[in-house]
Amino acid sequence: MTAAARLQPRQARLAVVGIGILAVTAAGFVRAPLLPDMGRALALSDTALGAIVSCFAFGRILADIPAGRLTDRVPSGLMMATGAALVGAGSVVSGLAPGPAAAFAGAFVLGIGSAWTNTTGLATFAAAPRHRRGVSMSGFAASLMVGQAFGPTLGGAVASVYDWRAGFLSGAFVAVAVALVFLVFFRHSPPRHPATAAQDPLGDAGEPRRLVLASLYLLPAAQFAIGASLLQTLIPIVGDGELDLTPGVIGLAIGGGGLARLVGVLVSGKISDTHSRRWALIPGLAIQLVGLIVFALNGSLVGWMITILLTSLGSSAVNVGATVLADLSEGSKLGRRLGLFRVTGDVALLIAPLVAGALYDSAGRAVAMVPLIVFVAVILGFSMRVVPETLQRGPSRPT
Repeated sequence: MTAAARLQPRQARLAVVGIGILAVTAAGFVRAPLLPDMGRALALSDTALGAIVSCFAFGRILADIPAGRLTDRVPSGLMMATGAALVGAGSVVSGLAPGPAAAFAGAFVLGIGSAWTNTTGLATFAAAPRHRRGVSMSGFAASLMVGQAFGPTLGGAVASVYDWRAGFLSGAFVAVAVALVFLVFFRHSPPRHPATAAQDPLGDAGEPRRLVLASLYLLPAAQFAIGASLLQTLIPIVGDGELDLTPGVIGLAIGGGGLARLVGVLVSGKISDTHSRRWALIPGLAIQLVGLIVFALNGSLVGWMITILLTSLGSSAVNVGATVLADLSEGSKLGRRLGLFRVTGDVALLIAPLVAGALYDSAGRAVAMVPLIVFVAVILGFSMRVVPETLQRGPSRPT
């Protein structure tokens, strides 16, 4: 059998998993433009809306490591079906919520389903050979980003015609459809095949390796903090309360940010395979830092839109960080380390919206951004000093 023939089943599996990630992500992200209307209907403060995002993060934290371990040995189709079903269930609970408790519970279940599907997809795409891993990981991120672009647009459009409850139920319909497709047609698909172990460019496994792993685990903390406290919380709140925008406009703007993320991950994936992992990663963090500063200093509609564009475009940094981590974790540890990689991000996803919502309530937009600006600036400096170059020139040699 030729190498091309051997690649075809893997490429087909990646395409199926990628489509599933796109659809489930869209189902989970219908909620972003619905939060202000949900808050009014259920008498939730801005801090409570931040707590809903934190409940979503708490569900992800609990699921990340188990999902990472299971994805090394459980068929990817069954993993995807389970995650999609959970997203559907969480969407139904959120859409039918009679009060705050049900809203928090729905967000928690959505978080578990999100972690289950995303960890499955991340490990599946990260198992590519090292010389093609950057582009493969950009394929995973592209599925994620298109879903994040389509989801808010769908939710905002449905809510504009009907209401926020119908927006959540539209996401449930999409997620349940994905779960049924994977359960019926792909539940026996094989688990991902670990890539061949390669020489660790760091040499020994002493203190430098621990520092490198720590620096990589901080990257999703920065990215998820930006996504949770800004794009999922303050951007909708400011768009509704300060700029008097409708859910449809807010959803369209956040969706446009998803398309910017798509451009960022495709470009950074190519750069990381052809030039340098480090210099595909570091500019993304720098671009996001500029976007955060703009949001803190400029309260206009233009500033609001520039913030969405820059923070979305630079989000490719976390994708490149996952590529570097996969380079250093080839073999049986891949799923476990990627699970821990996601845990650190989800801890930030839990804490950041609570802090941002509370600071915005008490002191306004500019003060609410100060902790996030400092956090991202520190991680940017740390990444510039510590993250190694793991790109190999040419294919890894077979063992």
